[in-house]
This record gives sequence, C-alpha cells and structure tokens, in this order.
Amino acid sequence: MQKSYWVDYYRLHTGHCEWDVFVNPNNDAPPVRYLRLTHPTEILTCVDCYERPEIRRLLDDDIAGRRSIIDRDMEDVTAPELDSKG
Repeated sequence: MQKSYWVDYYRLHTGHCEWDVFVNPNNDAPPVRYLRLTHPTEILTCVDCYERPEIRRLLDDDIAGRRSIIDRDMEDVTAPELDSKG
C-alpha cells in the first residue's frame, strides 16, 4: 500500500468568468452571487513557483475574482519571471 506521495506540479483551473446569481428554490434562502467560469483555462505550475509570494498573490487574486491572471489588459500587474523549472 502506498503510504506517501510526491507533488511535482499543480494543475489550476481558471479562465474568463462572469458574475451570476443562483436563485435557491427555497423561498427562505437568499440568492447567491458567484463567478461562473465561461471560458476555462488550465494553468500548470511547479511546486517551487507556486510557493513564490508573487505567484501565489496572482493566483489568489484570480481565484477570489479580484483580477484575472489570463487577461492581457492588466494595467499595474506584470507577469513574474519564471525560474528554470518553468
């Protein structure tokens, strides 16, 4: 039996999103606002890159819906340099 594992990379799901509303059929529940993924994109990142603060900040901003990592019209964010692993 396998007792351990090794993570070499992460596969992240992102892409273009748009805000949408889920209306719960239960009359007592309020509607829920969420980001709907309209054009999915996968990003592969090595473990070392994922641990870098500037990479993690970009990915966290993307996940939270603050700023898309794949949009080319980002004004004040530049893509971080990649290390030798990618």
